[in-house]
Amino acid sequence: MAFQFVHIETYAEQPKAVKGAPDQFNSAEQVLGEAAREGHFSQHVENPQEAIQLMYPGSITLAELRAKRAALLAGIRETVTGANGKTYTRRLRADAATLYTEIHSHPMTPQDMKADPDKKRQISVWIKRIVRDFTARMPVGIDWTVVVHLDEGHVHIHILAINTPDPKLDANKLHVGKCAAARWRACNDSDVIAPLPKPELIARPLKPKKERSSKNRQTQAKRDARHAEAVVAWEESCVSIDAVNTARISQWETANTAHIKAARLLRGKPGVQRAFNDEMKAFQDRYYDAVGKYCGLLRVGPHLTRKSTKAYAADKAQAKHIAETLAESERTQEQLLEQRKDLDRQQAELSQIDHEQRIRQESLEAREDRLIADQTEFARGEDMIRKKVKVARQDLERERSEIAAAQREKEQQLAEQAAALKKKEHELVQTAIALKNQREEFDDAVEAMDEVLTAVESGETTVDGGKLNFQRMPAFLHGMRNIAPEQRSPIQKLVGRFINVINRFQQGIDAMRFGRGSDNDSQSPGL
Repeated sequence: MAFQFVHIETYAEQPKAVKGAPDQFNSAEQVLGEAAREGHFSQHVENPQEAIQLMYPGSITLAELRAKRAALLAGIRETVTGANGKTYTRRLRADAATLYTEIHSHPMTPQDMKADPDKKRQISVWIKRIVRDFTARMPVGIDWTVVVHLDEGHVHIHILAINTPDPKLDANKLHVGKCAAARWRACNDSDVIAPLPKPELIARPLKPKKERSSKNRQTQAKRDARHAEAVVAWEESCVSIDAVNTARISQWETANTAHIKAARLLRGKPGVQRAFNDEMKAFQDRYYDAVGKYCGLLRVGPHLTRKSTKAYAADKAQAKHIAETLAESERTQEQLLEQRKDLDRQQAELSQIDHEQRIRQESLEAREDRLIADQTEFARGEDMIRKKVKVARQDLERERSEIAAAQREKEQQLAEQAAALKKKEHELVQTAIALKNQREEFDDAVEAMDEVLTAVESGETTVDGGKLNFQRMPAFLHGMRNIAPEQRSPIQKLVGRFINVINRFQQGIDAMRFGRGSDNDSQSPGL
């Protein structure tokens, strides 16, 4: 085993230069792509392998995290006040941190883990402790995912998260060091060292202006020559002024550099940096207490503690012994806890048995007292007891008879209610059927009247002998011919009146055309 390694960071959409590597830039998209082992973002890996997705209660897949983050970023709008005092809305700044990441690396190589089942179990325990510690210190409502990489020198996992409850997905609120720095800024004045006041510089004279242009070439040439001489003289006069100003600036820069160095020695590191560093050290300590020491990992490495190889090996052996002791202690505690639970369960059962026995004893004693009292009373008056028993039996029989009669009456009422409900249900069904038939009859009647009107309008129906002649009689009218007028339904009677009106209307039209009289009392054929 060796020392623990955990690194936390936040990233924005805008690429940011990596400290100590001027040619490397990291962005949220680059980090997500590297975690997913996309080829463009995994060029630092000799043989990239597919990332292993781990799922835990509350986690989501890496693909789901990327899609959700992109959708949330697309919908964020922030209100900004400009220099002129006007407000406007815009998308979230590209340099706003919206992705939080953690990298946890184990000293074990992927080859050793794959070759030894016991080492694979150690990695599994290590990852479970990391996830348990992560969920314990993160706020409720965030979205997160876990992936494992086995294609580099050491087994390591990536935890990526977005601060979903925050309206701007502010990932800095998940970073313990940056939260500590923000708290320091809120409670303290800035301790930034102010520079020395800059020296007052000599102002340059105004540069000569060109004279007004002339249409005469000779005049224009003379003016250009005078302007060129004036510019040369102006430049010569500026040389000495620039030399004095340069010397003053150089002296100020030297003095200001010495001033800032001296002030920094007196001040030490900035307060916000100290708050950040202290919190990150405390974070590493808490991580060691929650994960490192249980997995046989040292808090710091040999270079930081300045130990020899032999001393460092002894520390690693001690760390392994501590991890084994803690694991054995945890197993013992679990066994003791289970034994304690068994003892508590047995104690509860014994208490319940004792309680039941006490209740039973009290019941027996009470019954014994009642028997003694009954015997005494019986001895005093056996006849009275027999009378009471007889009266009680009579009362019991009477109550039984009353209950039976009431029950029969209730059953009869329920039967009557059931019959009434059944009758009502039958009436409702008949009513529904009648309404359905009336609706169908009404639709057929409307269709028949429409066909009659269409036939009259088109001239397919004529009047002959006071009767309407149909080339094709509607089915509804054809059915009415077989029903006596007094037995027809209201809708059929209404259709008959409609046909009579159409007949009279058609006869009136024929009378106007041909001068013939009309028979107002005539009926349509068969109606």
